[in-house]
Amino acid sequence: MNDLPGQWRIFKALSIVQMILVMFMLVISFGGMFYGDNIWWRFFEGVCYGLMMIFLYQGFTILNDNYPDTPLSVRQKKNFNLLFLANFLLIAFLFAKVVLQWRYVSGIIAGFTLNSRGHFLVLLPLIVAIIVFILNLVHLAGMYQLRTMIHQNNLRKIDEEFINDR
Repeated sequence: MNDLPGQWRIFKALSIVQMILVMFMLVISFGGMFYGDNIWWRFFEGVCYGLMMIFLYQGFTILNDNYPDTPLSVRQKKNFNLLFLANFLLIAFLFAKVVLQWRYVSGIIAGFTLNSRGHFLVLLPLIVAIIVFILNLVHLAGMYQLRTMIHQNNLRKIDEEFINDR
């Protein structure tokens, strides 16, 4: 394995943070299926967070196994494309979660007088939703950049081998 440059180390660290938050939200979603009223919504949330976890895991796999110039297999490309599209569509889901939490927080804060700990506990779901939304955007952009970089490095490697064989 080659040593990762600084930008990919930061990307990996942000992905780990996102993975922890998404796993937390996944557990809450699937746990809510057993004691909540809206079972199908909780199931849908769980599937959405599960797709995010799979894409995060795929990002680690590609970064560890294929960076900087090992080409992706056909199966990896197919899975990447499907998961990238699904996670791109999940931007709408995550933005809806941010708006929902914002409305919830503004309703509680306007209706009650809270101490500082109460404000923090009320704002925590909103903060988590915003962080997951932003990290998902960063992860999507980073995965696109990673895939194009691996492809370009692979083409450069093939060109160099072709020129050296002459």
